Amino acid sequence: MVEPIDKLQLRLAQLLEDDIPQSSRPSSVQITPQIGSSPFVSSNPFEDVLAKAVNALDNISKTEMRANQLIGDYIHGKADLQDVMIATSKSSVLIQLAITTINSAVSTFKEITQMQV
Repeated sequence: MVEPIDKLQLRLAQLLEDDIPQSSRPSSVQITPQIGSSPFVSSNPFEDVLAKAVNALDNISKTEMRANQLIGDYIHGKADLQDVMIATSKSSVLIQLAITTINSAVSTFKEITQMQV
């Protein structure tokens, strides 16, 4: 199955292409830059990934605050139970996904740092 290339992978390929001297580049590989494709693209790929991660965690925090607000509204009789249950379920799933992703990233980082070169 062919996987689509996201903007981050394209930007990393562009940065790697810039680091390779013109004489060493294979002629069959052509990367066309997309100017202005993403507002998060900077000169540092780590900064891009970190900015996206912080943005994702901020969205998770907003979802959790919304669920807490709905719980308070339900206590005061201003919200329906199904809305509260959906919001808390969304929040729970997002938090579990974030924890799993962070644990996977930390594990991968540990494996990379322990590699022998």
